[in-house]
Amino acid sequence: MSDLYTDQMSSGVSGISTRARETTNQAKLKITVIDNNKIPYDESIKNVDRNLQNIIVETNDTLEKVRDEYQKRIDVQNCRSDLFWRVTGISSDVSSGELSIICVCVKLSPAYPKLENSGTNPPMRDTGEVDDSDDPILEPAIGFSTSALMWYTGPVSVGGGVTAGITSVAMGGDETLVSAGSAFDTYLQPDNLHGLLLYNEPYARDIGDLFVATGIGTISAGFNTITLLTPNLNLGIKPGMVITPSRFGIFAEAGNTVVGVSSTTMDLRPYSDVISVGTTSTYTVPLITLQNPSVSAVTAPGSDGKYTYFDFSKDPNLISDNLAVEITDQAYVPQVISLMVGGSGRNFGEGVKIKYINNGVSSASQEWNKFMEGVPDPDLLPDDIVNVEEPKVGADKIYYPVGFGQKPILANGNNASEGDVRTFLGTAGFAQQAYASLSGCNDSDLNAAISARDDAEAALSGSNSFPEKVSLVNDIRSKRNNLNVTIWAYRGMIGNSENEFTANNSFMNEINSSPYKNLMNTGTE
Repeated sequence: MSDLYTDQMSSGVSGISTRARETTNQAKLKITVIDNNKIPYDESIKNVDRNLQNIIVETNDTLEKVRDEYQKRIDVQNCRSDLFWRVTGISSDVSSGELSIICVCVKLSPAYPKLENSGTNPPMRDTGEVDDSDDPILEPAIGFSTSALMWYTGPVSVGGGVTAGITSVAMGGDETLVSAGSAFDTYLQPDNLHGLLLYNEPYARDIGDLFVATGIGTISAGFNTITLLTPNLNLGIKPGMVITPSRFGIFAEAGNTVVGVSSTTMDLRPYSDVISVGTTSTYTVPLITLQNPSVSAVTAPGSDGKYTYFDFSKDPNLISDNLAVEITDQAYVPQVISLMVGGSGRNFGEGVKIKYINNGVSSASQEWNKFMEGVPDPDLLPDDIVNVEEPKVGADKIYYPVGFGQKPILANGNNASEGDVRTFLGTAGFAQQAYASLSGCNDSDLNAAISARDDAEAALSGSNSFPEKVSLVNDIRSKRNNLNVTIWAYRGMIGNSENEFTANNSFMNEINSSPYKNLMNTGTE
């Protein structure tokens, strides 16, 4: 009798498992049908995206042409220089007491490393010791700024004498000094590139897309910990996930794996150009430990003025059925904002909408919860009350090497090259020429390039068809979004059915293997 009850109970559980499998199969069939219905929308969106991106590329090509013509004045005409003397140290000469200024020949760049003073001063004599003749302590270096770029400009006449001409160029940035927005814009002129922003959400991603999170980050060479520049600690990043940087050459191999997730503290205020923060000096940010160390450092921004972002995705080898999603998975958040690109990495046709941009902001992808817009950011409370706003993402800047009308020279009068070091010591040294004048330029080709750029940008901004195409492709995306939401619902059904199947199989195994199966079946032992 007990065997009959066991068979009946097992049969009931098997029936539940069978229904779960049937639900999964039916949902997959529905997804297949709807996915086929999406094909006309997908093709239309890709075609319009490609057309719009071609216009963007053609316009940006005119900006690149201007940059190239400026560079030709330096490389071909030799009528401008992109080199200058940067002060790296200021010392007091022990014997004479005169100042010694150490300079390095550097090239104009969107970002410069911050430097500590390489010079020293005479020993201190106020340590309180009875015999301080062997005191090794040195005074803090005088006249040197670590938060600005110190530009040596050559001899300056003062009161009938000569002194060293040093211009302290204030620049923003934390790890690096950022040129854009400083007085050096005269010599390295920034301009905003054009682009199309792509907005993507979980439900709209391709079924095989295993993306989880993204964030701007930094890492030191030889280390295996990435600091993400965001106060959001709930990105969903877990050990076992695969990390992919936006730049090549950061890791020895193409893929790297997360092995730990923790947090650290840092000041995010220097990154306000890409991150919305308040006035608090210290924020808690994610610290991601990787399986393998980096082979190169990532600063924020890099020497080219651009930020690096890192994408985190599920390991495809750990996914049993990539159609399935959990019922609790969010369909609409996080929303990821990235730049539409062409070439082999093109993302035509993706996302829930696109938007034209020309703001000069970093193109590093970022994510957010769009439903929190306009309310205080919970990740910043209670220290700061900052309302959530759309992440700052753009198409980056391009830099025109306008250059200097003079070139740096060595003490013997020869041209200085990048990396050369020269020291100017005392009045005699300050009187020496640091630069040699250059001849005038033939700017006919440059002026033609500037005119072509202005015409292209005017055509883009004055075009009626471009915004009409953006509106059209977003309307088509809206219709496709409805289909993708339906597919997401069926994917949730698959996930739920898979969970039911697993739970029911576990229960049936318990029945068959338990010494109390008769008790469970009949109520008696």
